[in-house]
Amino acid sequence: MTEPLIKVQDVIYPRLRVPDLEKMERFLVDFGMEVSARTADTLYLRGTEIDHHIHVIERGAPAIAGLAFQARSMEDLSKLSSAKGASKVEPTNEPGGGYRVVMTDPAGFQVETVFGIEALERIPVESLGLNLGPRVERKSEFKRVTDRPARIKRLGHVGINVVDPDAVFDWYHAHFGILRADSISIGDINLAHFCRMDRDEGYTDHHSVLIGRAPDGIPGLNHMSWEVSDLDDMWIGQERLLDAEHDHTWGIGRHTLGSQIFDYWRDPWGQIHEHYTDGDLVNEAHEWTVHGPEGAASQWGPQMPDHFGRTHQAASKEGNSK
Repeated sequence: MTEPLIKVQDVIYPRLRVPDLEKMERFLVDFGMEVSARTADTLYLRGTEIDHHIHVIERGAPAIAGLAFQARSMEDLSKLSSAKGASKVEPTNEPGGGYRVVMTDPAGFQVETVFGIEALERIPVESLGLNLGPRVERKSEFKRVTDRPARIKRLGHVGINVVDPDAVFDWYHAHFGILRADSISIGDINLAHFCRMDRDEGYTDHHSVLIGRAPDGIPGLNHMSWEVSDLDDMWIGQERLLDAEHDHTWGIGRHTLGSQIFDYWRDPWGQIHEHYTDGDLVNEAHEWTVHGPEGAASQWGPQMPDHFGRTHQAASKEGNSK
């Protein structure tokens, strides 16, 4: 592969659109986020880590507008701004400040690369150790979990549906240095690329961007995924969301590629949000592997619904939002 223009540090937030910000806020607070800022037409939400926001919600027709990467330096922003179709380095003009370069990927999604957004104070989270077989971390300490939402830490990955996953991956690699960790294919047809950051010897999530082949031929959102604090958060998070009568779509189970324990929910407009914990970390020693679809979705847990991964419009047309 060619040498990329820059290597981004991480994916930092998706930019989503919904028609009712107040309704979306209720869902996301139940999901485990906190509001960090709001304007007349945009909502910014944070987790327990220092990121000013890990989810941006704009008022509009339901859709994913795009995603944002964290650049490693202002110098990288300047370098990226020289690319064909890139904006100049500009202030974000949003809560948290900072600077960005804006581009459009081959599927039509907006891609922001940002640097210098304000860091917030970390929200303290108590998480007791685990006693698992020979691994003993907790003595004379008793697990007592209160009734509350899950505690979202940070964004883990964003999944998009596109017509040509290979062309879209090539574009993301050329501009941002992402690499394939694993792929799923049938014969010569690639169905999905699980893409990681390139941190050389440093470890990174197994995948930060999922580029999937749109099953209905419509580019759009596949899903968005946030890391929760621990396994207790998975279960009490599910109980809180069920009690609030939100739309549960798949889980709890453990994925195969990435190994995350997962639980998936649809927002009031059918767009998929995931809780996960205990995901794989990899570095440059990890070898990209191509897999068949058999068993690639999960190791245990309920079967993946037929409608999973489709755009919310297609799922709604089929009456498959559950």
